[in-house]
Amino acid sequence: MINNDIYKKSGLMRMNIARDFYLMDPGGRIPTILEYTEQFSVSRGIVQNAIRQLEEDGCIAIEKKGVKGTFLREKDDRKLYACTGWGSVTGTMPLPLNINLISLATALGEQLEQADFPFSFAYITGSERRLGALEHMMYDFIVVTRATALDYLNACEFVRECITLKDCSYASDFVLYFLDPSKHEIEDGMRVAVDMKCRDQWELTRLLCRDKQVEYVSFPYISFENLVRKKAADCVVYRLLDIGKTDRGTPLREEELHAEPIRAAGAFPDEDARIPVVLVHRDNYGMDRLLQRYIDPVHSGIIQQAVCSGEKSYKLY
Repeated sequence: MINNDIYKKSGLMRMNIARDFYLMDPGGRIPTILEYTEQFSVSRGIVQNAIRQLEEDGCIAIEKKGVKGTFLREKDDRKLYACTGWGSVTGTMPLPLNINLISLATALGEQLEQADFPFSFAYITGSERRLGALEHMMYDFIVVTRATALDYLNACEFVRECITLKDCSYASDFVLYFLDPSKHEIEDGMRVAVDMKCRDQWELTRLLCRDKQVEYVSFPYISFENLVRKKAADCVVYRLLDIGKTDRGTPLREEELHAEPIRAAGAFPDEDARIPVVLVHRDNYGMDRLLQRYIDPVHSGIIQQAVCSGEKSYKLY
């Protein structure tokens, strides 16, 4: 009788070791057989077979140096990558409808474009939707704010932090928009618009409405302009807008809106709602190191600033 479990473990081990070798520079020390068996809970034979297969396929050449260990002498990245199982690397972030997200997508995409593997972005509004896609490993990474990332890291075992882009900006600050210019704070009886799939917006709205008797009106986050025109709600927590730049219809006029700064004790810090974080799935072995190899937080900030200032053209991937 064929033991399919052994075949599955053998294939997975070969894939994971190929990822390690792909991310390793020639001359680097290879983990010992014992280290691999303990890390992945497999037998010595499975580890040895995986390494031998990669050698026989011309992916790697190794050199044993006695008590010093075994080292990667040379490798063929093209052959190795074909064994990693990664295929085309795909990330997901919000629809790039404002300059912050357009420039952020450009910064990340430009760096990943330098890699020798195919890459693309999928644009999904709503961090909860992106989290669900990551959980089912539909995408290799997601981009959220640091406030959202901290929530997910605390609540979801499968989430791993990959890169904090401290020199980049996810979006402008949140403000309170009122349709009635005489209003300055949320009051009982108001209709408050929310998108429960947008974690930061929903959490901040709930905090501001604490102890208030309000009616929540569900709306897609990107449909703010329509919400204003239809007068479907009295107020909404929203990012400070470049009026008219994200609207796909007739641009909004500034006089149609009344913005108030948000003063909410206990809310997440403003910078946590602005700083982007890249998250990966715990079981996508090596993906964090792959992305860290090509995405540099400082260089990402330089590219984003150049796009925002007009010195550099944007490019969406």
